[in-house]
Amino acid sequence: MNDMTLGGRYELIEVIGEGGMSFVYKARDNILDRIVAVKILKDEFARDQVFVEKFKTEALSVARISHPNIVNIFDVGVQDNIYYIVMEYVDGYTLKQLIRQEAPLPVEKALDIAIGVCDGVHHAHEKGIIHRDIKPHNILITAQGMVKVADFGIAQAVSAGTITYGKNIVGSVHYFSPEQAKGEPVTPATDIYSIGCIIYEMVTGQVPFNADSPITIALRHINEDPPSPREINTEIPVPLENLIHRAMAKQPGHRYQTAQEMRNALLKIQQGASSLITGAPQDVAGTGRKMKPLGKGIIAIALMGFLSGILYMMAGNLFGSEVAVPDIVAMDIKQADEELSRLGLVMKVIGRETSDQVPLDAITNQDPGPGRKVKAGREIEVIISLGLEQVKVPNITGVTINDATSRLANKGLNLGTIDPVYDEKYADGIVISQDPLVDANVSAGTKINVVVSKGKQPQRVAVPDVRGLNTAEATAKLQAAKMQPGAVTRAASNEYLPELVAAQEPAAGVQAEEGSQVNLVLSSGPGPSSKTRQVEFEVPTEKRTYAVVIKVVDAQGSRDVYRESHEAGDTVTVNIKYYGTGTAEVQLDGTRFRSYNLR
Repeated sequence: MNDMTLGGRYELIEVIGEGGMSFVYKARDNILDRIVAVKILKDEFARDQVFVEKFKTEALSVARISHPNIVNIFDVGVQDNIYYIVMEYVDGYTLKQLIRQEAPLPVEKALDIAIGVCDGVHHAHEKGIIHRDIKPHNILITAQGMVKVADFGIAQAVSAGTITYGKNIVGSVHYFSPEQAKGEPVTPATDIYSIGCIIYEMVTGQVPFNADSPITIALRHINEDPPSPREINTEIPVPLENLIHRAMAKQPGHRYQTAQEMRNALLKIQQGASSLITGAPQDVAGTGRKMKPLGKGIIAIALMGFLSGILYMMAGNLFGSEVAVPDIVAMDIKQADEELSRLGLVMKVIGRETSDQVPLDAITNQDPGPGRKVKAGREIEVIISLGLEQVKVPNITGVTINDATSRLANKGLNLGTIDPVYDEKYADGIVISQDPLVDANVSAGTKINVVVSKGKQPQRVAVPDVRGLNTAEATAKLQAAKMQPGAVTRAASNEYLPELVAAQEPAAGVQAEEGSQVNLVLSSGPGPSSKTRQVEFEVPTEKRTYAVVIKVVDAQGSRDVYRESHEAGDTVTVNIKYYGTGTAEVQLDGTRFRSYNLR
């Protein structure tokens, strides 16, 4: 298929990859003069019209998002039953290749990659797009180390049926969530489970579950806990193992509720604040009866306080020294303990309480209070903040924005971002999904982001070809097709005269929604050079005289270049001046006589 040009602009150069459903070509976009990647569906998928329509719809939907950690889609098209998508060309390698060559990866490197994946996936989730098939094969790494998640459009088209879509792609089952394996609906938490599987593989060099049969692997995702990563690689820190277990929890509601939440947890591990990372719930994470890091910290503080108290009480009895109690309210527990220890005082944690003023794990109250004189070694009783009051998120899907706002307000929650998308099921203005999900425990005042239906997707029409037209003509032609001109830029062109449209995006023929904008690139010159073609013909003899007109259509538009009266049998010879390429048509008495291609 090399040497083929698709859509009149994408010149295929060489095959650079093959997946279960497609071949990937390196190509040149001859209009924008840049290298792109073109993914072409294999014949067995191109023949499935249901799949093709879903593929085109989802790919065009993904084409509306742009993020540094996502392989961006530029165009979608079909030519001679060849269905293709045009994507950003990534000069690098897949995460799967890196794992095969270097796994287990150093923890710091694995964290960097996972953070990039979470950033890209969270952006897609905010736009209402769930990947459904995240795996190391779909994660690309550039030569500069930038992480990019690929194949959002194809994964959307395949949907939850990936495992049944043929032997070519059953490898995805190694990263399936339990709900996918059971054929249940997917949510953003589905992608989070897959990311957990990928982190597991990066730091251990092994997939979480393996077997000879894909069905057996799927059943293990449903029924079994993965082997402890730290038993495979002792270099893995405990907080990272806890994070993996939480991301891979069997119940979606027990996982991180957003990719951003997971990213923030990864950042805390990366920044060394591992003592503040809480692992998954014990009934979910498969970590047995291991104590959470914060619990260990409180016990350690209490133990240090006990020993310090004995020493300082002895000192006080012997010497009777006194100190002023410092103000430790609003300090975090570690900082407060250090401040008290510096003065020879001992912290004693006597309880916890919710607070809308003091952050989580900081001191809300102390006794004795600030400024009191006490003997060195005295215990200072403290109460620690549980943060804002926790409430359960109500179900706001299937209702209007006004109703959703009321339901949230009744729980002390707020409406967050509203992301409108087209939907075949829900009417315009109805909430389709929410983040955080139903029954998630969140702090009072939390903003709940929603995806809201815009109703059924508008009719899709083919983008007209407006190249060679001036701005007014192009605008009129677009409006006739129920589209609008978008951004107008200029670029040098040897094919079109100045101020004529030299390129457009989307390209002519691409299916787009009514009302879509088409960006125009106007030629800034120099335009094509003039050429001359001699046209010679003999006037027929059926009539005595004929009105002879020669019309030229070229880069300058349409015009008459010759208009004379001739008698029957005359030989007419005319030198035609034209620009670029076009046609010349000879008319006799207003009727087409013959035409010539101008090259």
